Amino acid sequence: MRSSIPVKIVALALLLNCHVCAEQLSAQSIAPEGANFWLAQSNAPDTNFTPSSTENSFASNADFASAQDDLATISSPDNLQQVSCDACCDLGGQGCCDSCCDTCCSSCCCCPPWWAHRNSVFGEFLYLQPTDADVTHAQQQNGIGGAGTVPFGQIGVAGLDYEPGFRVGGALCLSNCSSIFGSYTFFESNEFDTLLPPVIPGGGGAVGSLVHHPGAALTASVGPVNSAYDIDFQLADVGYRRVWRSGPCQVINWSVGARYGHLDQRFLQSGVFGGGAGGQIDTLTDINFDGGGLLFGLDGERRFGGSGMSVYGKINVSPMTGRFHADYSMLNVSTTTQLALADWQDDRITTLLDYEAGLAYTFGACDCIRVSTGYTVFHWFNAVTTDSFINGVRANNYEDISGPLSFSGLVTRAEVRW
Repeated sequence: MRSSIPVKIVALALLLNCHVCAEQLSAQSIAPEGANFWLAQSNAPDTNFTPSSTENSFASNADFASAQDDLATISSPDNLQQVSCDACCDLGGQGCCDSCCDTCCSSCCCCPPWWAHRNSVFGEFLYLQPTDADVTHAQQQNGIGGAGTVPFGQIGVAGLDYEPGFRVGGALCLSNCSSIFGSYTFFESNEFDTLLPPVIPGGGGAVGSLVHHPGAALTASVGPVNSAYDIDFQLADVGYRRVWRSGPCQVINWSVGARYGHLDQRFLQSGVFGGGAGGQIDTLTDINFDGGGLLFGLDGERRFGGSGMSVYGKINVSPMTGRFHADYSMLNVSTTTQLALADWQDDRITTLLDYEAGLAYTFGACDCIRVSTGYTVFHWFNAVTTDSFINGVRANNYEDISGPLSFSGLVTRAEVRW
């Protein structure tokens, strides 16, 4: 008689657990479990079991990842999760869902939890526009310069439009809850602009440069004045990523690692200008940055039941220590005379903040394919921008040459996981 009491208690615990599973499955056909699921299943039945104490235990632990996930890789049979079955998960080590996947159970699919880290490779298409980067380089005016000359029409701005880029990378799974990752990002953009003199009754229209050094003794151009401008950047990331909190329909991961960043900005203005040193004048700037530092990130995802659809978001910040090297040159191409030259460099910490949000859809056997599309932004803080550097050279003042530089636009991703 006494020996039957523990049996009845265990049976009552299993019945309550199956009832909870059945309620979750009634809301969605796929019932992923939180990271604490494996630890809860491995614990021995509590002989002091009460329904209220069990509910409190699940509620207090539901948001925290189990250390047991780090003891076995995702391919271990004990790590496989039943995501579509009649009621409770069969993880006892002898059921069909523990010994095979998609072969001996017609109603069961033995797959890792949807939030679990996996081996993966991915590719992303970026469609970005640089902002806070325009260079105001010339203006239409009513004379060649001097007293009485005023702006008279359009202002020439070298601005950049949307351009394509890409990011590729992958991850190596360490456990359900952790992985190491790496990625490479590449983006380049370029733009050309032409400014003609204004049409003024009686003549006198000209184009004045706003990037020439004022000491070069040049007057305006009778046009046209052309400009070319491009900005490129590259990023290389590597790091460790781990589940922070998870539940049946949501997960948050943190990551830490290292990032290398390279930034290039090149600007050219060319035109035939008057004055004592007149001729075809090419004004060129070239600014580049190389640096690296730590990378800190958070990413999260929320699933819409068993539909495979989800919303996601991610944010990364990386203070990179590096060096900006900037050159300014004014060359009279007609006479091969160097009119102005400035070579400047500065060591500084440039912080890169990038974030992204969008929609994702996961499908295939064991959710092996994931596609997503969203909006992303890259902010480079404390950067040397082209306009700030030109203004510093023209003013002979190289203090506080800095400004924000941003890239924003669309991102589409395709990922294969196993």
